Amino acid sequence: MMILRNFLTAIMFTIGLSMFTLVHAQDNKMFDIAVTSIDGKSITLNEYVGKKPVYLKFWATWCVPCREQMPHLQETYETFGDDVEVIAVNIYINDSAEAIRATQQEFSLTVPVMVDDTGELAQAFDLVGTPYHILIDIDGKVVFKGHDASAQLDKTIKLVSASNSKTLPAVEIEPLIAQPSLVTSTDKLTALYFTSTWCDWYLAESRPVIAKNCIAGQQQANALSKATPDINWLGITSRLWTGEKELHEYKDKYQIDYSLVIDSNDQEFVRYKVKDFPTLILLQDGKEKFRTSDFSDEKKVADAILEFK
Repeated sequence: MMILRNFLTAIMFTIGLSMFTLVHAQDNKMFDIAVTSIDGKSITLNEYVGKKPVYLKFWATWCVPCREQMPHLQETYETFGDDVEVIAVNIYINDSAEAIRATQQEFSLTVPVMVDDTGELAQAFDLVGTPYHILIDIDGKVVFKGHDASAQLDKTIKLVSASNSKTLPAVEIEPLIAQPSLVTSTDKLTALYFTSTWCDWYLAESRPVIAKNCIAGQQQANALSKATPDINWLGITSRLWTGEKELHEYKDKYQIDYSLVIDSNDQEFVRYKVKDFPTLILLQDGKEKFRTSDFSDEKKVADAILEFK
């Protein structure tokens, strides 16, 4: 009995050690993801581990609360920038270098701005909406995450700036676990329509051209899916600000008949390098044959799709 107990204990220890190694490697991987400035400079978080705490602020130029928090971000940089590496990370969804520069000028921002042009950093830190604050202490431990520029955020920044974060508990970031691809059919022509459940209305005032393009794209995807039943159509929505409730409301709003799913861990958006809502991709034998994010010319999009039938 004692031998069996020792054997089981050894097995459980090995499994636990393996799981720790997996999670630890996963945590370290996020520190290797590069982000770039609009001027081409590239950095990774590993450059600061052991040297300086890091405050990441994920944002977008069209995000209303992000813009409201800009004075707080700039003030934080001016107050703590010598002791904390403050980085404004633009998620680069429906954004541009020009829009970023305009925002910098509008708010007189001198805080360093980087661009997550692959979406991998946002994915690794489990971003589901902006603004999103991540605070990492000098040892590489995540000690704060949240969406509000709150008193708790300010208090934690002050603590890490003075190297007083040892007593702060680590904040759990949902680990990125690879899932089976949402794209299951590879032996037939497949159309992937990437969108969000909110770009048609949320961007109506700040980015009206994009909002109209979102509406036109969804309408064209609906029409084309009906006109091409031999093509496997799959709609994939961003997980940003989206749960099952928002998904069902969006499907009802546009009367979508084909399959529409949430990319719950950003796996497909990152895999297919989609950074604009909406985007239509056509796959043939698993290989990309056509891509567009411009739905201003309905005939042009339809002709391109029908060409591959």
